[in-house]
Amino acid sequence: MAGPWDLIHDVEPTEDDPVVVNPLNGRAMRKLDIGGVKIDRCESTGAIWLDRGELGQLALLDARYKRVIKAIDVRREDEVPRETRGRIKSPRTGALMLIVHDPDDPSVEFDVCPECGGCFFDSGELAELTEYSFVDRLRVMLGRT
Repeated sequence: MAGPWDLIHDVEPTEDDPVVVNPLNGRAMRKLDIGGVKIDRCESTGAIWLDRGELGQLALLDARYKRVIKAIDVRREDEVPRETRGRIKSPRTGALMLIVHDPDDPSVEFDVCPECGGCFFDSGELAELTEYSFVDRLRVMLGRT
């Protein structure tokens, strides 16, 4: 049986999709292809950057890729917790990012660049959002909204 990393492929940065630097520690993030969606992930913190539209693309992937996201996006102790660090700058534009809370589950939060629409997730946040969305969809399908 294939493990989560067997469904992920490294992607080389290009002029159109350059290296993303983690705004928390200044380290280059690793480019990964998960089911045709390119994401950027910091190996040291587990943080994930998604460019505009990639969050929606991930939501459309089948269940095996959602399991991959959950397996690679495990919550870690933050070196500098969000409450302490405040707002951070977008790795794409340098703009101060907005902290967004999922309206259906306020415990799910992440950072969004107001200029480019990219999203920055601390470790575990994308898996939480993906998991919540999946559970929410099941409730709707079963008529339990």
